[in-house]
Amino acid sequence: MRVKDTFRNSIVAVLAQVILIVVGFFSRRVLNLVMGKELVGVNGVISNVINLLSVTELGISTAIVYHLYAAVESEDESQIAALMNFYRRAYHVFACVITLIGLPILAVIPMFVKDSGFSDSFIRLVYGIWLVRTVLSYLLSYRRSLLVADQKQYIVSIATFTIDAVNHLLCIAILLIWHQYVPVLVMNLAVEVAINLWLNRYVEQKYPYLRRDRKGMPQKAVFSRIIADVKNIFVARVSTKLLTCTDNLIISGLISAGAAGLYCNYSMITQSVINVTQALANAIQPGIGHMFLEKDIEKNRHFLRQLTFLFFLIASVVLTCLNTLMTPFVTDLWLGDGYALSDTAILFFSVNTAFLTLTLPLSVMMGVSGLFQRERVVAIGVAVVNLAVSLALVKPFGIAGVMAGTLASYLIQFVLRYHYFFREFVHLDGKGFAADMLEYVGLAAAEMAAVKALCGPIYGNGGILRFLFLLGTAALLPCLVNYLIFRKSRRYTETKQFALEILHGMKKKA
Repeated sequence: MRVKDTFRNSIVAVLAQVILIVVGFFSRRVLNLVMGKELVGVNGVISNVINLLSVTELGISTAIVYHLYAAVESEDESQIAALMNFYRRAYHVFACVITLIGLPILAVIPMFVKDSGFSDSFIRLVYGIWLVRTVLSYLLSYRRSLLVADQKQYIVSIATFTIDAVNHLLCIAILLIWHQYVPVLVMNLAVEVAINLWLNRYVEQKYPYLRRDRKGMPQKAVFSRIIADVKNIFVARVSTKLLTCTDNLIISGLISAGAAGLYCNYSMITQSVINVTQALANAIQPGIGHMFLEKDIEKNRHFLRQLTFLFFLIASVVLTCLNTLMTPFVTDLWLGDGYALSDTAILFFSVNTAFLTLTLPLSVMMGVSGLFQRERVVAIGVAVVNLAVSLALVKPFGIAGVMAGTLASYLIQFVLRYHYFFREFVHLDGKGFAADMLEYVGLAAAEMAAVKALCGPIYGNGGILRFLFLLGTAALLPCLVNYLIFRKSRRYTETKQFALEILHGMKKKA
């Protein structure tokens, strides 16, 4: 693993996400207050429909990047060019397919939104712009995968950050000046096209052999392996989309667009946290992919346990902060009392986000292990559980019932991935890792309860100073407890040593 590249990727990705979170909350506040929570719900439902359409991509990006790892490691330019040529042709086909499937949905898209208060023509226009944006992204964005495989994720992070930051700022300006949402979408589309064109040009200049060889295709054996992988990944992608994109549709269709808007606001908070931790995981993933080429299974198992400990330290802070601060943040600092959700829903939002963070290392390792057939089984099981539990509980428990379905699916996902990774990839005993996870879950739950009991009476009538005090308490208490418990453990020592080596390398380079 190239530590310097991994560290640079991580720092850029995390910093970009943190800045986007701040700008994004201002943008969402303006959208809620100027256009109303109903438009937030409509926008969330349409984005979920678009995400479901993207399953036509079949998961070929995952398969291509997996095969690019070895080609980049061996500096096989002809193989890299062949894979990227296949990638380009496939994405052009997918753009056409999405267009053909997406256009008929224009007629029925208003049916997915209940009690929104907007005309059918407006909803169709918003959906149409989203569709055009998605089709153009397939035509222009595929080349960034080569940068990811070459451990140059930080360049992709900078491009993505630029698109999102400019779009958020434009959203704020246009809504405040004209109180119109359609111009926001049009400008977002123009910005994304411009940045993607620049990124394509950058990749062509950095890898000039891509222009010299635009006709070569992968050898038959490689092509067959890619197709076999795609068959498994496609099913996994469909199931994953059903997990991540149906909650909004269920809430909007069975409750109301306003309820979906409330859900979207809280989901924005948790998704912002997930984006940061996911950015860190994505930055590490290419390095793990190259490490797996060494085929040292004991090293892989040890690295998983070490990385999971690091993400536990993050997840424990995520859990205490979200459970303690989300409601005060939404009602007192961000939107207002009318945007609050129940304590039960807040608990599920917090636990789901923290558990997803804790299990990211296993998810990343499954993604580069080549166990695509097993990921298909995992994804199917997860989607079925999520839909079944969410539909069963949404009527009696509302948004909290839908979130309970998400938690149940996350638990199933972890158990299945744990089983397949240790039984079929490393072929080693996973009891130590399972014991670690039980320890982490129990400790995080105790820290959450302690912080909630301590901070609840303190907040009182609220205010920015008391909120900052709550933030400091919720963030520092689990850090202190974790330090006292693990300071003499091998996990903590190795994590500290790794961090010091990185800092030493940075000082030496400077």
